Amino acid sequence: MSESILAVAVALFGLLATFFWFGVNRRREAEIELGIQALAAMKWRDGIDVVLEALQREGYSRKHDPAAASGGTDLLLDHGNETVLLTYKHGTAYRLGEASVREFANAMQQRGAQRGLLLTLGTAESTIDAVAVSSGVQVFDGKSLWVMVRPFMPPTVLELVRTQAAARTRKGVWTGAVGSLLAGAGVYATASLLPDSQTAATPAIQSAPRPADGVRVPRADDAMLKQLHATAEEMAEIAKLPSAELARRRAKAAKEIATIPEIDTAAWSAQSRLLVTLNRTDGKDKVLIDEMCRLITQYEELRYTRIQMEPPAGSNLPVRWRLCD
Repeated sequence: MSESILAVAVALFGLLATFFWFGVNRRREAEIELGIQALAAMKWRDGIDVVLEALQREGYSRKHDPAAASGGTDLLLDHGNETVLLTYKHGTAYRLGEASVREFANAMQQRGAQRGLLLTLGTAESTIDAVAVSSGVQVFDGKSLWVMVRPFMPPTVLELVRTQAAARTRKGVWTGAVGSLLAGAGVYATASLLPDSQTAATPAIQSAPRPADGVRVPRADDAMLKQLHATAEEMAEIAKLPSAELARRRAKAAKEIATIPEIDTAAWSAQSRLLVTLNRTDGKDKVLIDEMCRLITQYEELRYTRIQMEPPAGSNLPVRWRLCD
């Protein structure tokens, strides 16, 4: 009996790992890559229209701007009582660095904007975060930009991206599933050839009292299988969610974290990186970190999010990074 339980546990673990890696992680990465390519294939005007539609959902509105009307690519937006400068660099070859952020910050001052949104389909260097935060600039690279605009893409383009992403990962899912089943069968065959553990039991174990008839003694294997089943079922349910719902869950998680009193802002600066700006800190923030991790781990697909903690303005403390267990 123990051989079959061990074999099932190995097979389930392999299936779970395969499903998460290829069915969730790799498929999401493939969809992001293909989505960025689809955005890059659009004209700049069509791309900025999708971006503005997504930002409108976040409370931004287009501001009358003579510079934009005369052909400029920088747009002024209203957000509450603030004027926000938007720049959208349409192309995958862009690589934003500290110089790009400083140049954009100067443009903000010249245009009278209090904040800025710097968007690109390319990449952004990890070293720009501190400069961006101090300058009031929010940077979106290709990955984070696709997550934001995905629900507003034309349905035909979105369906094509989804189909191509599924085709890319289908082979890996089947290969991993077959390998997991073979591994489980191999464990069962190997364990069956070993001597029965009951015959090698010590006298103390042999003399242990037997449970009464009809009473089932809980076993550690049962608890492990139950946990594996529960995790697999939860990941299976998450995989069924449409990308728009996954994006909504990401936004909801950031919004919940932003309500913590010690936190000023919380926003996704990359696909798996949450940028949190503190308004006060004791330099340790154990309770704060525990609360952020509690909120993050409510969403299984966000469990491995890297949290970037920016110190309060004027503080000499360094930027800190946390990964929830």
